[in-house]
Amino acid sequence: YLTGLATARAQATRDGARRLVKTLAGTSAPTLLMGNTDADEAVRMPLDEFLRSHSLVSGASGSGKTTFVLDKQKALLAGNAGFGILDPKQDLVNGFLCLIGRRLAELGRMEARDLRRRIVFLDFSSRDPISPYNIFARWPGADPDFFAGSRTDLLLELLPGADGVSLGASALLRRAILLLSEFNLPITWLDALLRDGNLRTRLVGRTKNTAVAAYFTQQFPNLPKQTVAALSRRMEALFSSDTVRLVLAGTSAPDFRALQDAGKIVVVNCFGRDINRSVRQLLQALVLSDVAHATFARRNHGTPFLWIADEAQNLFVTQHLRDHMMDLLTMARSFGTHLLLVSQNMTTALQDARTLSVLHTNVRWAFAMRGEPADCSFLRSALPVTGRRPKPRTHPFEEPGFYSLNEERGMVQDEIANLPDRTGYLWFKSRSQEALRVVTPELVLPHGDELQAAIDPLRHDPTFGARLSRKEYDQRVGARDAEWLGCPATETTDLGATLADAYRRKRGGEA
Repeated sequence: YLTGLATARAQATRDGARRLVKTLAGTSAPTLLMGNTDADEAVRMPLDEFLRSHSLVSGASGSGKTTFVLDKQKALLAGNAGFGILDPKQDLVNGFLCLIGRRLAELGRMEARDLRRRIVFLDFSSRDPISPYNIFARWPGADPDFFAGSRTDLLLELLPGADGVSLGASALLRRAILLLSEFNLPITWLDALLRDGNLRTRLVGRTKNTAVAAYFTQQFPNLPKQTVAALSRRMEALFSSDTVRLVLAGTSAPDFRALQDAGKIVVVNCFGRDINRSVRQLLQALVLSDVAHATFARRNHGTPFLWIADEAQNLFVTQHLRDHMMDLLTMARSFGTHLLLVSQNMTTALQDARTLSVLHTNVRWAFAMRGEPADCSFLRSALPVTGRRPKPRTHPFEEPGFYSLNEERGMVQDEIANLPDRTGYLWFKSRSQEALRVVTPELVLPHGDELQAAIDPLRHDPTFGARLSRKEYDQRVGARDAEWLGCPATETTDLGATLADAYRRKRGGEA
């Protein structure tokens, strides 16, 4: 009887875990395997709950976060769920491309074609094919002044040295965005607008915005040259990479509202060998800003869409981004969009207590792997404890003692720093007061050159991911340049080849 009293709490924890595992596995709806408990019981999560929940996955580099997320993406590929990947360091994108290649090889011709049609690949590191992303292309139905103000704030917050830009330069950038976005002209034309009087006169003569026309006619000529030069220099940081310049100079931009409503699979890669860290963060922030605005414009709220963001701590670095994240965490659920945030050090990077509270409050489930114990402080009250962890004895005749529950929780939290790979605490907040210690499924993928060889056919295929071949991209850009700058459009060498290329892209790679 006394032994039963002593082990009651530990037994209650084990019984609660078994009941939770049994409840999760008992549903007739599709499920995802999240991992296995210490008793080798499979922990499964309803697929619909996975897609309709905000969630947080944390852990140090090498702990197994990417493998855990890729395993879930592999399961999603087998169904019709819509989801997106926002990756600033390419590991997640490369692994997912490998999974796509394997899945396409398993499917028949028609099923493979349908899957390819669902995928949209936005790759800032590719010169050919190209994923056009004109960040001055207004969102469908966007108010011009709101769009220009939002883009101005984001660019000036994140571009290197932009915090030193004067109020005059900020006003100039906002007016320039208003003017260029009216005609769907890209950010790469900003320098030409500021320096080329003929282009500026042509644009001002055709604009319907009288306030912008008055600004460039009356105030712009009186701006100090240093102000114009300072703004131009700040924008040049975006174009230090040729691939980013090509993408941003495109004639169109993804419609994230339509992509979410249609349940597409959206893959965004912000990493490239010649893309520096600050530009990667800016690109990630630009995509997040567009996703946030598109989410609240969705029409098909019944179709769930899950955004998986790696290095998610970057999405909270400025007040502008924190506002977007707060809106998504608190309101996006009503529009059918949810977030899976993957991070190494969310708590350490995010010092704003209010934002952290909103994040932890709105997360429906969390998975903490090996990492900084402070990042798992929100899990402390849910960590499984026994109440029977013995205190060390200083001499053999000392009366045995045990740590309190609070002390034991602190020790378990500290031990998170030394968890084995692929091991962590999984907490279903809406289903249980205690987290489960689980080992994630193993996923075997190639590495290094072998992985690159496996994904290169998809990376270089212009019919994959709704991208443009370099030839077609040059034709579109050339036609636009000819209209505004009087430059000859890029010659079309073979009309038949051009039509065949467009047909293959539309058919998803099937000639």
